[in-house]
Amino acid sequence: MPVMNYRKGTEKEKSWIIEETSFNEKYTGKCESVFTQGNGYLGLRNSLEEQYVNTVRGMFITGTFNKASKDEVTELPNVSDIVNMEIELNGERFSMNENNIKEYSRTLNLYTGETCRNVLWKGKNGDIVHLSFHRFVSYENVHVIGAYVEIKPVNCEMKVKVVSGIDAQVTNHGAQHLTEFSKRAFEEKFLQMGMVTTESAVSIAVSTVHKVFQSGKYTEDAASKIIDDRRKIHTEIQLVIPQGETARVEKISTVHSSRDLEYVASGKEPEGENVCRDGLDNLKEAEEKGYETLLEGSKKVWEKIWKKQDIQIDSKEDDAQIAVRFALYHLQIMVRSEDNRVGIGAKALSGEGYKGHSFWDTETFIFPYFQMAEPKTARTLLEFRYKGLYGARKKAIENGYKGAMYPWEAAWVSDGEVTPYVVGVNVHTGEPMICLTGVIEQHITSDIIFALWQYYAATDDQDFMDRYGYEMTIETARFWNSRLEWIEENNRYEIRDVIGPDEYKEHVDNNAYTNYMAHENMRLAAQVIACIRDEKKDIYGKMQKLMQEEGTSLEQLEEELKDKMKKLYLPQPDEKTGIIPQFDGYFDLKEIDLSVYKNASVVGTIFHDYSGEDVQGMQAGKQADIVELLYQMEDITTPDNKAKNYVYYEARTLHDSSLSKAIHSITACDLGMEKEAYEMFMSAALTDLGQEMKSSDAGIHSANMGGVWQDVVMGFGGIRIRDGHLRIAPNCPKQWEKFTYPLYWKGNELHITVCKDGVEVINEGEDFEAEIMDQRVTVSKGKNEFRA
Repeated sequence: MPVMNYRKGTEKEKSWIIEETSFNEKYTGKCESVFTQGNGYLGLRNSLEEQYVNTVRGMFITGTFNKASKDEVTELPNVSDIVNMEIELNGERFSMNENNIKEYSRTLNLYTGETCRNVLWKGKNGDIVHLSFHRFVSYENVHVIGAYVEIKPVNCEMKVKVVSGIDAQVTNHGAQHLTEFSKRAFEEKFLQMGMVTTESAVSIAVSTVHKVFQSGKYTEDAASKIIDDRRKIHTEIQLVIPQGETARVEKISTVHSSRDLEYVASGKEPEGENVCRDGLDNLKEAEEKGYETLLEGSKKVWEKIWKKQDIQIDSKEDDAQIAVRFALYHLQIMVRSEDNRVGIGAKALSGEGYKGHSFWDTETFIFPYFQMAEPKTARTLLEFRYKGLYGARKKAIENGYKGAMYPWEAAWVSDGEVTPYVVGVNVHTGEPMICLTGVIEQHITSDIIFALWQYYAATDDQDFMDRYGYEMTIETARFWNSRLEWIEENNRYEIRDVIGPDEYKEHVDNNAYTNYMAHENMRLAAQVIACIRDEKKDIYGKMQKLMQEEGTSLEQLEEELKDKMKKLYLPQPDEKTGIIPQFDGYFDLKEIDLSVYKNASVVGTIFHDYSGEDVQGMQAGKQADIVELLYQMEDITTPDNKAKNYVYYEARTLHDSSLSKAIHSITACDLGMEKEAYEMFMSAALTDLGQEMKSSDAGIHSANMGGVWQDVVMGFGGIRIRDGHLRIAPNCPKQWEKFTYPLYWKGNELHITVCKDGVEVINEGEDFEAEIMDQRVTVSKGKNEFRA
């Protein structure tokens, strides 16, 4: 029986409500992640108030990275729990099981960001009570969290005890990141804990207050006392509720850290006492407003976001509409748009998975959304990478190269490479298992530059290029210039010993994706050097000085780049089959029937039957590799060869990464494979939302959220940047009548509607040239219609 319901909402709420229809203690992680609430500053897993064995509490504040010990890498710490609430009903502890739940529904309203859980509960003595739990994370005041529980006895008078407060006993799966420096109660109701991270010395203040209402009126008559325990401080509330009446316990909390953006202007992180003071002041103001007023303020911000960013699909396929909105919701809460000191984690702010680190996921899968829909946020994300040049240069030197070699995993802006070197122990041999991605998965360096130039083409943001972009391009090209190996017997430069996007293949030579992306990085740098020499002499002088400090010059770099680009091996399609080898020797690998593993409901099942070494020797890929290349560089081969490569490699791809199916959907769309494109899209869209109840325990798949957006806009919407122009080549799915999406192009706000026979573009900016349905046209201000 399906547990997740996507068709709960009706009328104005249609395709906005996600519902969990039944409760199973084994599957608490699913909706903890899927129903995550946040605002880019903090993320709050939607764990239930009462405790269950598999519950994973999680609250994460952007940028508060810390090392739990000297032998571990930095990670985003799990901050004190403010969700936990122990409730006793006529002496019986409230907890849900199959026998005592008479009605159950738990929802997330994507439009407002509020969650609601309604439970009709029957106690062992026959007492029946209705409980309603509500919660939101404010988008108006990013430090505020609001929650309440309403309790209504149905067939009896009810004596109720509620114990609720701040619990700092949480860890990151056992790793302790925080020590207590302050624990206070103010005015006998405001509770606060001050914590500091063990290594990075980030101060964090968590504050909370409770208010009780009976029959809709605020009351101070409920008996209450403060309970102080080790790394805990709570309020105990006792009240009596007559049959048929409703009592409400409201809880408002605030979260602050010394790395908050508000403190940047001072030039240094504040003392913990200042953070605590600001948290308490904010809490007092929030308490005065109360839950409903605070929620209303947050709703208004969400309303503005949806007015600008919503994608509207006219279709009987409700799951497609809500899945796209689900992706947009999570894209909105995974990054604070104005903070360039932090990136986006692979699980965003929804769980401990991947330690909160940023990967190539950001630039390749998430960034296109911000680039085309929220350019200011896109610039912030690129500024984070510019600030990371220090760590990238350091990594290059440590590995014997020059220029900037970007970390495979990034955390706080100054941390540099944070990929764990050891990821466990081989239980058979006792030897440490080395994580190679931080050392030899190097394509991220050119992925960042590819995204940078896509951003420039879409925005014409010359200020960014002058301040940051040109330097980033040159420094990364210097890395590739030093990374290439001259192979005498082949009379060419090669890139050996890497991991490409397909991480099931290690220590490969000439991964096509890596080589082509490196070549593009070098080409752009050579172009930049020529440009700034003629047009940006101050930037040229700055970069020349940097080169001279290392005993070289821009002229020498330009000459070397041009020479090496001509001689860099770029794998070509096989003359007979048209297939591009994923890497040297790929066609010599063993072929097996992968169907049983491709159709499995969980990833990685191939390793139930084969070792990692076995899979290394097979034509079995984790995710899109050549197909990723064909999407990003669509002109490297003919359309006929592109189709052959898609079919060949999709058959050999297990889709064991959430990054895979969205890219296959877009490429299938380009090739006119309508059925496969839509199936891949829906499969990607339901990665977290679908009925697989263990899909998201460690957090949502943030890159897939960007991939779903790309499916709609880049795939079905047909958007591409081609030779500096906007191209629209739509492919409206047969399941949809039409769909509308917003876009920004060179400062022009566009609203594009794709229907069966053409495209409508509403341009709220200036006239511009574009390629629409294979014709070069002028898109004028106002409404433009283009028919097939």
